[in-house]
Amino acid sequence: MAGTEFLLEVRCEEIPARMLQPAIREMATRLFEDLMALNVAPAEMETGFTPRRLILMLKGLPTRESDRDEEMIGPPVRAAFDGEGRPTRAAEGFARKCGVEIDALRRVETDKGEYLAATRKVVGRPVSEVLAQLIPRIVEGLSWAKTMRWGVGEGPWVRPIHGVVALCDGEVVPCRVFDVEASDETLGHPVLSPRPFAIRSVSDYRRKMARRQIIMRFEDRRERLQDQLGEAAESLGGELVADPELLDRLTAICEIPGSVVGRFEPAFLSLPREVLITSLRDHQSAFTLESGGMLLPNFITVMDRPDDPEGRVQAGNEWVVAARLEDARFFFNEDRKTSLEQRRETLDHLTFHAKLGSYADKTDRIAELAKEICESMGWREEVEEAVAASNLLKVDLTSEMVKEFTSLQGIVGGLYAEREEYPVAVWQAIYDQYLPASTDDTIPRGRVGQATALADRIDTLVGMFGLGLIPSGSRDPFGLRRAGQGVVRIVLEGDLPLDLDLIAAKSVLLFGDLLERSGQEVLSDLRLFLQDRVRHLLSLRGYAYDTIEAALAAGSSNLPDLLARVDAVHRVREEPEFLSVVLAAKRISNILREASDEDFEEARLKEPAEQDLHKKAEALRNDIDRAETRGDYEQCLRDIAKLSEPLDRFFVEVLVMDENRQLRNNRIALLQAIQRMVSRTARLTEVVVDKAEHRDRGESTSPS
Repeated sequence: MAGTEFLLEVRCEEIPARMLQPAIREMATRLFEDLMALNVAPAEMETGFTPRRLILMLKGLPTRESDRDEEMIGPPVRAAFDGEGRPTRAAEGFARKCGVEIDALRRVETDKGEYLAATRKVVGRPVSEVLAQLIPRIVEGLSWAKTMRWGVGEGPWVRPIHGVVALCDGEVVPCRVFDVEASDETLGHPVLSPRPFAIRSVSDYRRKMARRQIIMRFEDRRERLQDQLGEAAESLGGELVADPELLDRLTAICEIPGSVVGRFEPAFLSLPREVLITSLRDHQSAFTLESGGMLLPNFITVMDRPDDPEGRVQAGNEWVVAARLEDARFFFNEDRKTSLEQRRETLDHLTFHAKLGSYADKTDRIAELAKEICESMGWREEVEEAVAASNLLKVDLTSEMVKEFTSLQGIVGGLYAEREEYPVAVWQAIYDQYLPASTDDTIPRGRVGQATALADRIDTLVGMFGLGLIPSGSRDPFGLRRAGQGVVRIVLEGDLPLDLDLIAAKSVLLFGDLLERSGQEVLSDLRLFLQDRVRHLLSLRGYAYDTIEAALAAGSSNLPDLLARVDAVHRVREEPEFLSVVLAAKRISNILREASDEDFEEARLKEPAEQDLHKKAEALRNDIDRAETRGDYEQCLRDIAKLSEPLDRFFVEVLVMDENRQLRNNRIALLQAIQRMVSRTARLTEVVVDKAEHRDRGESTSPS
């Protein structure tokens, strides 16, 4: 590829895995944007990183900036010339600065008055000079969650920097990052290839890194590591317990991917599957193996080298794993000495929120709200189990196991409830209470699980909204967006025809006087908040934004009903007759915008077109009512579409705003009735229609 190439490598001490991808993304984005602003953007940019280095490789850079004219504003005219019109030192200095003669200076009007101005010819800098200016500022200015200083106060940065390679077409770009001068030398692996070596170009860098077995690109390293781990698992007669996040973490902590297999005592397999897997993952960043659904007494993790010739890495990992699993077994056995009912009594001492009470208070509210949800759904037989599950929902927060493995909240409580022989619906509800935590998760199993999970989330949302702690921008310290999305997914995917407004209102009452805002404010803000979550989820399912808005505008408290209406609009929105009604609905809305409610009298219908519209609307009313009652919204919209022809005729032949006040008001009343009829399933005025496209579609589908 023609043009200049540039290589940047920032070599430092090991950066925490979670910070690497955001850092290289920010570094690449900022450099590209700055180069774009200077009109010297590259044709191609590639990134890479390992625990000890951040890498940018640019190709197709211009050799230099373009020459450009720069407008310069100088001193005020009153200061640039004396009383006799001779230039002062201010004018002479400005001309000298701009490299022009006095005669070339111009007078321009500004907000502050008349000033001198000149056009200066700026010669573009070589791109290496541009990079020398940008690199230190960009690298030193990267955002880090935690920083440090080193040496005699260099930094702050995430870790001490030991080397910077900055090469532009093989020449060192003269710059300094903190106390480190850029050069053409780098190091390989700190143990296997620690000697410095020189770099001449991007291709030379790739070749020499590959010779030292260092894989720079994260995606390539991940693929290599996945293959190695899979082969190692297969050699032991098993397969990896899938964990994409763990694979990403392991990929980030090595630059030479190598796998290490370890073994632990089979006796540890008596631990619950979830506990064993979590202990290996969280404490040792290790994969668990299984065969036929049964765990094996083996684990696999990575080492930052291709082999372990003396077995020391394996031995060290096995020693640590044994200690960690022994700890997990101890916590598990200690927890079992205290029943869940006994733990329930300790929730008084565990604060949910300083202004919203303890977890015991939250538990009482959840139980009442879960009962309300079950009764609203007609689940009479599930009420007792929902209340029982609610009372035990948060007790595992006091367990040693959750203190050690916070990711097992809920799961631990469910495991303990199962061992104490609680009904299946109860322990499953406790186990599933935090589902769905992500878009890939399923919703809780069964009615009891769904009722308690909804009650928990709605209690949290109402409580936090009641204190004014509503998420704004990217800030969401209490995870309320995730809670709101959980509510929407459980109701939609569980097909629960709940009135969420009524459930939220019940929750407001349960808080008593703890909330700092009025119930009306809380419910209004929460409704809008949940509607945003609905928009997001339905857009992910492929529904157009205006389809969603049309259904939302007609009501959103019953989400399965809303989904049915969204889907109905989605299915019929391209049909010409329906689109004609949409256009008519928009026209009706414009006519009625300032109108007050009027009384309708059939006897005052004068024109055949308005009589025909009324007759056909009345004939369709029962069909629309029946379709709506049985939830057949697609048929409802198709029936509404049958008004297309009489509406078109009405607007051609009838003057709505007639000079006769009685005729005018009666026609407005007729249109008001039509508007109410066509807006029950969805507010059609929200549907976006391209009139020209609609006309063409109508012509193409009309008989010849």
